[in-house]
Amino acid sequence: MNEKTKVLAFGEIMMRLSPPDNLRLEQASTFEVRYGGAEANAALSLAYQGDDAAFVSIVPANRIGDCALRSLASYGVDVSRVVRSGDRLGSYFFEVGASVRSNGCVYDRKYSAISLAGHDELDWGAILEGVGAFYVSGVTPAVSEEMALACEEALAACRERGITTILDLNYRGKLWSPERAQAVMARLMPHVDVCVANDEDAPSALGMTCVSGSLSNGIEERDDYVEMARQICERYGCGMVASVIRDVRSVEDSDWMGMVYADGEPHFSSVHHVHVLEGVAAGDAYGAGLVHALLHGFDLDHASEYAIAASVLKLTIHGDSNLVTPAEIEAVASKGAGTRVAR
Repeated sequence: MNEKTKVLAFGEIMMRLSPPDNLRLEQASTFEVRYGGAEANAALSLAYQGDDAAFVSIVPANRIGDCALRSLASYGVDVSRVVRSGDRLGSYFFEVGASVRSNGCVYDRKYSAISLAGHDELDWGAILEGVGAFYVSGVTPAVSEEMALACEEALAACRERGITTILDLNYRGKLWSPERAQAVMARLMPHVDVCVANDEDAPSALGMTCVSGSLSNGIEERDDYVEMARQICERYGCGMVASVIRDVRSVEDSDWMGMVYADGEPHFSSVHHVHVLEGVAAGDAYGAGLVHALLHGFDLDHASEYAIAASVLKLTIHGDSNLVTPAEIEAVASKGAGTRVAR
């Protein structure tokens, strides 16, 4: 990959409805409307960093579908490959938590256009034209068996064409079971070059037992992440595994670091103590930060610092979109310069 590489992300974009001011759903009389989804968030973040980013999905040909795609295109994401069919854009209700009350998510995505679509609606020969890197997460194959098959076909087509493949495990327990996830990932992972995994996703999506899945003491268990990455590379032939590692004390208070593992060696980032404004889509921001670093030829220590800096910056922004520039990310990656006032 290089800085001119077109990165194509494949997944579902949805309407997000959130009560304002940390209200609970039961208290809400109005909702803030935004659009997002794991892969759409990554594509937007890449485009905002100045990279050539495209998005493919199946989106209804109606005004709501238009709004969703406009939310990406307005920031420079190429949406020309999106298939317009079906009747309904999926949605979800996101409730921002506080202190010991976790964030809440209620899906309303059943019968969405992409969940009802057949895998043959996506012509990967045409869709992958001019693409140099392909990005997908575990959310997309969880949508339906047809989309799991579409992911498998896409990844296999990328491998045949020499297109770099990036898969974020991104396990969602509300969408599928560990048993189904592991059966599908067994088909997908042999086609993956770069795997983004943490100690929550790897046990459920890959059946791994070397990590605890605890959010409270991940940094202390960093050696377990190294073993997880080693096993993923050995089992599936991935060239790189990247992870967000966290110690979470409350919704607003946590420590974050990253790890990039390649050629048998881990590259850990600095630890960032973060006061979280909104804890959503930070993993998508991490994936986009990592891809940006790889596109621009960063060494692995720099890539590790850059990716986690992109992730923690997302925690300071409302909504799903990580609207930060490479200069802003580098300022945080360079250990604290980002806290200075820009004059």
